[in-house]
Amino acid sequence: MLTSKTVSEGLVSVLAALKNSDPEEAKKKIDEITRDVKTDRERGVMAAAHGIATSMSKGREGTLQSWDPEKVKRAAGRISRSQMSDDYDKGFAETLVEYAQLISVKE
Repeated sequence: MLTSKTVSEGLVSVLAALKNSDPEEAKKKIDEITRDVKTDRERGVMAAAHGIATSMSKGREGTLQSWDPEKVKRAAGRISRSQMSDDYDKGFAETLVEYAQLISVKE
């Protein structure tokens, strides 16, 4: 992912909070990282992370009720391959894939 080191490191902690079903902690981290966002790709990354956190907050017990990692990966792949997609779209799609891969890993 082509983001600054600060945003990339922050995203790791945001995704970890989301994996642990802690959307409020994720939102706090997103707010901290937002000041370092400088590119459209980074804006897309933050939008995806914020969207996941918001969806989890509204879901039952801090989970995404309709989240299917394989469907998300396919959809994100289509976004990334689209000639109409820009850096924002690519950052958004890459973040969705990263989260899907993270939650697909069995501990």
